[in-house]
Amino acid sequence: MLEHHANQAAGLLGLGSRNGPRMLAVVNHGDEQAELPLLWQLCLALVNFGYAVTVLDATTHESDANPGLLELLESAHWHDNTTRDTPAWLVLPAGNGMQSLCAPHSPRIRGLQQLGHLFPQESVVVLYCKVEWMIPLIAGTRIEPLLAVSQTRTSLITSYLALKRLLITGKLQPTIVNMIQAQPSASPTPELPASASLSECAKRFLGQDVKALNIIEELSEEIQSEDIQRLALRLMENALTLSGMDAPIATNASASMAHFDQVDHFAGSH
Repeated sequence: MLEHHANQAAGLLGLGSRNGPRMLAVVNHGDEQAELPLLWQLCLALVNFGYAVTVLDATTHESDANPGLLELLESAHWHDNTTRDTPAWLVLPAGNGMQSLCAPHSPRIRGLQQLGHLFPQESVVVLYCKVEWMIPLIAGTRIEPLLAVSQTRTSLITSYLALKRLLITGKLQPTIVNMIQAQPSASPTPELPASASLSECAKRFLGQDVKALNIIEELSEEIQSEDIQRLALRLMENALTLSGMDAPIATNASASMAHFDQVDHFAGSH
């Protein structure tokens, strides 16, 4: 753990622990080359700050062999007698669970309350899903969804469509991140990033002035750039607190999450 940044995050840790689990969001628009490295680095930074992190991966659907969010939502208490410690970093399949939360008959506040009761008070929940499922839950909130772009051919198109929905339909201000692969010192100058074109499209067609951050994709768990740590702290400042507003649902978060201790850390899952 980097002590300097751990001290920097101490205030945020205290703030989150008083109110409930905090939610962040990462957009899935089809560019896994950019999205997955960013998600991995973000989770690693949060864990290094001392948070327990759960990624709700709506790109993967729950199954009998690989249970996830849907099973947590449908059961107030897991009949699980295990006492093993819950890992600090979990990835749960959440495709079916997100569909349930976003159903037309399911009020948004109820869905957020349900999520708030499922996870430990001091933890961070990272929602990784398509914009279509993200907006019904977090539209109009302070969350700054991460929108990662790369130099792949389709990234500009898919990220623009996602950006348009976030800004106009969701009334959300996303943080655009240009993921840059680490280059040897002798490498030629990289071409203009896709994020520059995305910013230009947003200004020309949507009348929105959006800026992008450049994040270098680190290949080692031993390396944590200050850029990604600053980004993690900034996102936590605008995270959505999943605090229950009614009587708590009877649940044992530790026992419930222990049911998923077979789920790999994100780096190993993808």
